[in-house]
Amino acid sequence: MKASIAFLGFAVAATALSAPRNPSRKKPHAVNPKDFVYVGGLRLKDGKGLHYITGLNYWACLNLAADASQGGNYSRLVTELDQMAAHGVNHLRIMASSEGAPTPQPFRINPPLMDAPGKYNEKIFRGLDICLDELSKRGIRATMTLNNEWQWSGGFAQYVSWALNNTAIPYPPSWNMTKAPQRPTPHTGWGNYSDTSDGAHSYNEFTDFANQIYTNAQAEQWYKDHIKTVVTRRNTVNGRRYNEDATIMTWQLANEPQSLSSYSPADPLFPWVARISSYIRHLAPKQLISVGLESKQGEHIFKAVHRAPDVDYATTHCWVQNWGVYDMYDASAANLKAAQDFATQFVANTSAWAREVGKPVFLEEFGMARDNWENKDKEYPYLSSAGTSHKDAYFNTIIGAVVADFKKGGAYVGTCPWAYGGIWRPETQVVNKIGMVWAGDPPHESPGWYDLYDTDEAMGIVARQQKDVAAWIKKNQTRGHGY
Repeated sequence: MKASIAFLGFAVAATALSAPRNPSRKKPHAVNPKDFVYVGGLRLKDGKGLHYITGLNYWACLNLAADASQGGNYSRLVTELDQMAAHGVNHLRIMASSEGAPTPQPFRINPPLMDAPGKYNEKIFRGLDICLDELSKRGIRATMTLNNEWQWSGGFAQYVSWALNNTAIPYPPSWNMTKAPQRPTPHTGWGNYSDTSDGAHSYNEFTDFANQIYTNAQAEQWYKDHIKTVVTRRNTVNGRRYNEDATIMTWQLANEPQSLSSYSPADPLFPWVARISSYIRHLAPKQLISVGLESKQGEHIFKAVHRAPDVDYATTHCWVQNWGVYDMYDASAANLKAAQDFATQFVANTSAWAREVGKPVFLEEFGMARDNWENKDKEYPYLSSAGTSHKDAYFNTIIGAVVADFKKGGAYVGTCPWAYGGIWRPETQVVNKIGMVWAGDPPHESPGWYDLYDTDEAMGIVARQQKDVAAWIKKNQTRGHGY
């Protein structure tokens, strides 16, 4: 996910989806492992025609699918995958990486996939195999995220630390489950963010450190070694090579790589994107490649990144609270409208930029807190008991804006909210023996902040999106339009 960074707001009318319908309960068709999604103009296509992404972020898939001795929970995994499939979800954005160290590391996924350069935990790797096999059975494709700007999976900073002889990582403020306040029952939370008294550094210090990966040859080589290991792996469950399995729609360079400047042609991000995407293309010519950029950095960086020849489509992330547009403690209609106006203009702007680049664009992260003004004086701000009036209205607006753009021939090809928490709730959480709770939110952030739960109306909005677009595609492809 994201860091809190200021961003300019916009104003435009919101778009709503159609009236509620029940999600489909039909058993989905499995992914044909040879039916690779491909780009045609501003569209994605598969063997059936137009391919629209109804997605969710589900970063912990590989860990939930892993052996119980590694903190996995297979029964929860299949329950939640069935729930998502029943709501028409056909795509999950998941982690295909996490980096640890020989010693336990804070604020991140544990156990990691890779303990040291080239040293893998095969039980976690097998979890990724299981995850992909279960997705394929349900007709769900995947974006495989291969690295991370942020601390919650190790990511850039861990590679740089390794390359600099295990230099200490200047962690920014991150959620610490052991910090006060604590609940009376041990190992159930709550915790709080670390701060300077705990040794936390600024986000600028952290990103300056992490972004050395763009110029550190050893860190880049270890990263490329990881890419090759994952992309060429043979799935131990179904025997498929990862790079020969159409369940994997996309290989993604990293979650939210940051630029080093507001815009400079000399920014090392740009040649790094070109090098890494070219390397992936060589290993996986049948699958798509995306960068993972939020696109909050503006038009010039959006275009410079996504014009790389081996990048197949653009990505956007929209975070109205983190970017200073929305206040989760403000119940006013004006607060909600500011978020809706920003989101619809953000979609319009980035669609226009993508059309100029000549590539599709995918809204692969967005979210909103619950009505947390209801929790302001309670023991934890992110209790699931809070309502979702603002969240539901916002989801209708931003998903509606993408659907409208798709129907009118714009560059958008789908949405992917952050993040599916499924059956998990903060009120009933228990930290497992490895120190983790598998919330929708990652371990460096407050559990429950942006979770989508199985009973949330937001899941109905996701399902209606899928039905609406599927009906439109059927009608327009029959008439020979929509391409």
